[in-house]
This record gives sequence, C-alpha cells and structure tokens, in this order.
Amino acid sequence: MDDLKYQNIIESVLQKYVEYIGDSEPEIRKEQVFDRDKKHFLVVETGWQNNRRIYGAIIHIDIIDGKVWIQQDGTEEGVAYDLVKAGIPKEHIVLGFKAFPRRETTEFAVS
Repeated sequence: MDDLKYQNIIESVLQKYVEYIGDSEPEIRKEQVFDRDKKHFLVVETGWQNNRRIYGAIIHIDIIDGKVWIQQDGTEEGVAYDLVKAGIPKEHIVLGFKAFPRRETTEFAVS
C-alpha cells in the first residue's frame, strides 16, 4: 500500500474522531492538523476550562518509511484498531508511544 492511501485512511479515521468528540466540551476546540507533504497527522485540543489552559495532542500519527507510526494516542479504545478496520495492516502500524521492549509484546510492528 502506498503512502497516499495511508494518508487518506488516516485522515478519514481522524475526521471521525473529531466528529465523535465534537462539542462535548464547547469551550475546548478539537482541531485536525494534517501536513500531507511531511506526513504528520494530528488531532489537538485547545481552549480554557475553569481558568485552566487546555492544549495538547489527542492523536499524533506520522508516516515514516512506509509505516504508520502512532506517536500519541489519547483515545480510550486505541486508534490503531480503527486504522486496521479501515485497511492498514497491523504489520504496517508502529505504536511509537510505547517503549521498544513493550512494542515487541504487541500484535503490531516493532519499527
């Protein structure tokens, strides 16, 4: 599978996350940040809640050397499973947020 197909799948999956979490907290915006040229895909949240600044990446995915690297996954179920359901093979997904020894115990690619 080529990077372009992976990009389309990632964008579709992340769009569904943004729609799902939507306006659950209206004072906190959820934004998609897609850099197709450099192959970075993020969902970030930004805003204020109870005089406290909210900002951070909920999901961060990169495509590196033809593999999908999940750098951050703040979802309950795990975005990797949605990527697999959408057509990306497990052996092409790296759980980059896990330490290398822990990656070896998963059903996904090590690197």
